[in-house]
Amino acid sequence: MIRLTFIITLLVCSTFSFGQTKILNGVLQQNGDTSFWYKYQNIVIKDLSLTRLDTTSSSFYFRIWKANQVLDIWKTIDNSSFGLLTSWVAEQTPAKEKPTERILIDKKTLQSDTVHQILDLIAKTQIISLPTDDSIKGWKHGFDGVTYITEFSSNVYYSFKTYWTPKAQDTTLKEAKQVQFFVDKIFELSNGVTTWKMFEKNIPYECYNVGGSITCKIVTKREKRKFAKERKNYRQQ
Repeated sequence: MIRLTFIITLLVCSTFSFGQTKILNGVLQQNGDTSFWYKYQNIVIKDLSLTRLDTTSSSFYFRIWKANQVLDIWKTIDNSSFGLLTSWVAEQTPAKEKPTERILIDKKTLQSDTVHQILDLIAKTQIISLPTDDSIKGWKHGFDGVTYITEFSSNVYYSFKTYWTPKAQDTTLKEAKQVQFFVDKIFELSNGVTTWKMFEKNIPYECYNVGGSITCKIVTKREKRKFAKERKNYRQQ
């Protein structure tokens, strides 16, 4: 089950070799522990059946996460380019009720022209070379807001970087403006906002978790009983 409890953890950019195949950056904290966000995202990656970028053989694979959407852009061995936008939610059951562990997932393949526009954006903004937020002087952290995550993998290198709430940073912090511009633009190009609105309209759960916030539909008593019966029948399958 995905437990969408967002704990703001300060990640420290660390580098080490893994299985003599890739150099990993941003996976460990200073004390040597695997970072919270890296461990959490790998749980989500498994639940969404996405590619693990720390072990992929792709020569170019970029991924960016925001609340309940993730965008993948990659190249194959023949230099063909592809893109995938994934939206998902986990059902939230009442406190006294056993969880269903249901996850609704929607995956949309991007058109080739959109993929090329995104690749141009990645190159022009130099987002891949931007340090993680802990390595940017003046970048503040807090206990709410949003954390954007980027992953990048080549044949020999993998990076995992986090950026806590760029809009909450000082207006003079150019790196925060760079990240926010990139996030807004890449999800605009991939039609992320419209895709999410259409996806959310068809969520079959009474309550669900979006970015750590619980959203519940306004329902009648009859509809509420119907949702409860449906959850019970699902658990009995």
